[in-house]
Amino acid sequence: MIAYLDTNTFDHLYKKIGCTSADIANLRKAIYGRQLSFPLSIHTLEEFVLAPGVRPEWRVAHVKFTLSLASFRRLVKPCAQLVADDVRAYAARGEAERPYLGTDIQNIISSGIAELVETDGEDLDDEMVAALQESRNHKRTFLQGMTATQDEVEPARDSPSQDWNFNRYFAETAPLLAERFAQSLGVSDACAQRGIDGLLNLKSVRMSIGAALSLAFEGEAVQIGDSPDLQHAVSAAAVSETFVSDDPRIRKLLSRIPLDSFEVVDLPGFLKRLA
Repeated sequence: MIAYLDTNTFDHLYKKIGCTSADIANLRKAIYGRQLSFPLSIHTLEEFVLAPGVRPEWRVAHVKFTLSLASFRRLVKPCAQLVADDVRAYAARGEAERPYLGTDIQNIISSGIAELVETDGEDLDDEMVAALQESRNHKRTFLQGMTATQDEVEPARDSPSQDWNFNRYFAETAPLLAERFAQSLGVSDACAQRGIDGLLNLKSVRMSIGAALSLAFEGEAVQIGDSPDLQHAVSAAAVSETFVSDDPRIRKLLSRIPLDSFEVVDLPGFLKRLA
């Protein structure tokens, strides 16, 4: 099983919120037995390493715990880059791009994490900080893109008929938004030739559009506080079968998105499977 944990879930495991030492032992057993793996996004490291106002020992403890469960040797790209690369790759080759960082950035992160651990969190490598800051900048780009996406669509109906549901809303609206994605990246003609339905089958694209539409279906605009959660969801869709989040609102928003072989669960529910 491949499962993606958002930053708060790693934090809950570290603090044993909603779990026990026995649960964590079961996790490790499944990981060591190669029954379970946790892909890790550069956003997760950015949120831990660049967290403001935290003590160095807290920073290194959280990072070490997270990396005891998930490897940083192959990090998922920043979300905005992930989606843009997938759209361009679809235009060029009809398939998604590789979702992981290139070796140059990966090596910078690996060296920086090693220095962070060796110095007990006191020293932060300048190149690693710059790479993580760039990841943080991608969050703003993603939020702007999500806001623009919502601006393109009509909100869900105020008084829906009995046959009006999210699946129908998605089916009617998502192709338009996929075309807008392609237009914004200058590859609309190539994507149209391959088929917009195929573009929507890319999991990163489908999740990005689905999340924006799910918020619109609730009559909600994208808020700055939504950005980290939704970015983790897009990363999760691209590289895993299961997204683990303890935020009930996010689970509700994401669970209705039609995406094959993908589920959204809370931490206690996920841990019960390993008991």
